[in-house]
Amino acid sequence: MNNYGLSNYQTDKALKKLKFNKEFMRSNGIQLDNKMVPFADFVSNSYMNSDRYIAELQHRAWCMHDYAKEKNLKNIFFTLTLPSKWHPMKQKSRDDKTMVFNKKFGGRKYIKVTTKPSKLKYDFINAHVIQNIPFIEPDLDFSQTIDKYTPRNASKELSRLLSVGLFNERSYRKINKDDRCFFRVIEPHKDGTPHIHMSLYVPHDKVDSIVKSLERCYPAPLGDIETNVNKPVSYLMKYVLKTLDDLRDDTDKVTNLTLWYLYHGISRFYTSRTFVSLEVYRKLNGMYSLIDLTKKYESNDICVYKYSDTKKIALIENEFGTIYVPKPINWYEKYVDTDHTYLEGEFEPIYQQEEIKKPLQMIMDDEEFIIHNHALINLHKKNKKRTKEDKAPLSIDSLMLKTDKKPY
Repeated sequence: MNNYGLSNYQTDKALKKLKFNKEFMRSNGIQLDNKMVPFADFVSNSYMNSDRYIAELQHRAWCMHDYAKEKNLKNIFFTLTLPSKWHPMKQKSRDDKTMVFNKKFGGRKYIKVTTKPSKLKYDFINAHVIQNIPFIEPDLDFSQTIDKYTPRNASKELSRLLSVGLFNERSYRKINKDDRCFFRVIEPHKDGTPHIHMSLYVPHDKVDSIVKSLERCYPAPLGDIETNVNKPVSYLMKYVLKTLDDLRDDTDKVTNLTLWYLYHGISRFYTSRTFVSLEVYRKLNGMYSLIDLTKKYESNDICVYKYSDTKKIALIENEFGTIYVPKPINWYEKYVDTDHTYLEGEFEPIYQQEEIKKPLQMIMDDEEFIIHNHALINLHKKNKKRTKEDKAPLSIDSLMLKTDKKPY
């Protein structure tokens, strides 16, 4: 089984991270009325609710294809690979696919120099030497060598190449934003270096100019262009599904490919900003398709309101009324689960067990109230003189109500 450049340490760390994420999702959740729903029931990714995750990816891809079909756009399938200095391994030859070390790799630990007369090999640390003070041990800077040429930085480099290349070309910028769209997949080579598969949609009369721009910005073997793909969605989803593990029968059957994405923190799938934000789409839980939701949003049939400080969605409305509001926090349960070890002022239980189940009111009759281990505590006004006993820690036994139920 291919390890995609992962060491044993990286594999173990990714497995521990995966195990921790699963345990956290299954043991934590949100309070819906009187029921606790774990995060694992509604969070979707490649290893939690993978069916829902794949369905969303397919929906996004097909919506992009339908949008391009409505606009009568032509598909260009493009593959972008990084230069040799980003690859730690390479094939021995065209016929022999055996992977060997790449001497041009920029992230290698040592640089080997061979002198021809004596054929002696000298190893130098691959770092930039910073000599600030003479006769003092210099500082070694690995930021441009070992620390730079990692799979995560390689993914960022691919995005940078697209930004300064294709997306900055006049032939691409002259096209109206509504008449161009794309979706792309990041996939690793056998040595762990990522590359991009992109399905780009542009008007028919702009295809030749875009192809020329791609050939100029990304000459072979960096770029590979196809313009005669009959089923672009199926063609691209083949690469998407190849990166996903089949976890329907065994949820613990995770390959190194999934661990590669998890360890390096790399997303599989990206699209252009053609549609409304995925956050809005997910809040409505499939009420609209991405195309319909975007059309209604642009025509003001759907309004989205956000908090000015947190930028979180506060309200979503359509032409008939409110269709989404955040679930309010059950402050009563929140304060019951809070362990207040130190309290200021005198206290006394004033309600019976049945009355405590009512929603908590923070201010009643100019006095403050809090919940502490199933007991409602009355804090007197702050202007009352405090004694030494008031400042002492409270014991749990003193807060118990006269019931058979013990505090938790």
